[in-house]
Amino acid sequence: MEANTGTAPHTPSADSASPSRALATEAVHAGRDDLAEMGLHAPPIDLSTTYPSRDSRGEAARIDAFAAEGLVDDGPPIYARLGNPTVARFETALARLEGTESAVAFASGMAALTAVLLVRGSARLRHVVAVRPLYGCSDHLLSAGLVGTEVTWVDPEGIADAIRPDTGLVMVESPANPTLAELDLAEVARACGTVPLLADNTFATPVLQRPAESGARLVLHSATKFLGGHGDVLGGVVACDEELARGLRQVRFATGGVLHPLAGYLLLRGLSTLPVRVRAASANAA
Repeated sequence: MEANTGTAPHTPSADSASPSRALATEAVHAGRDDLAEMGLHAPPIDLSTTYPSRDSRGEAARIDAFAAEGLVDDGPPIYARLGNPTVARFETALARLEGTESAVAFASGMAALTAVLLVRGSARLRHVVAVRPLYGCSDHLLSAGLVGTEVTWVDPEGIADAIRPDTGLVMVESPANPTLAELDLAEVARACGTVPLLADNTFATPVLQRPAESGARLVLHSATKFLGGHGDVLGGVVACDEELARGLRQVRFATGGVLHPLAGYLLLRGLSTLPVRVRAASANAA
């Protein structure tokens, strides 16, 4: 288990937006940069749910601040719903690969999407413009209005005309699951104007495209699929800027859709071979 050293786990920062290493190298090293000085090769697994309390009033204040603002501070871990050192390593690595400031991991891809919708809805921006095809359960979640959203389905050419004052999100998936339909994400982002674009990048992965470079503010993954890669882990993650990440952390803390530390470890391990696996799959498909 990872020792409580009095410092926070390695967490995503603004540096994540400009990786200096080639992607294949980044996939092996991101989220692990401190291991050498710890005398370790493999990242440790921290399964703790709670941690020793050294300053109960101070820790209560940190919990209150996290719940109110979603900020990650430099203090030691407190409670698993606020964050976990092993999961934070995976978040750091995914943010590096996608070229975003931050990433927030969840118990599943659908938990991640639900958190995005709740964050935008809490700002009274409940209207979503979406382009089909989407992953079937994503389509259902939007259409059923289970979290209070109203969706307008459009072709890519109709995005700009469908945006309203209460539109909080434009959602696309490219390549789509399972049709592999593709969109020009840069064109879609231009049509969105100031409305955040969420791009589901599950099928392409950052090996084949990085939607943030085309203007997407949120990049969604069902980590269960290519990121994990071995059929033994369920998870989801949203890569985004820090402002949006704070809201997502607040929802995760309040609703409890946290990623288990063992799942975080398996996903971090999966990222190490992601470039090799995706390129091999692409070659086989051709």
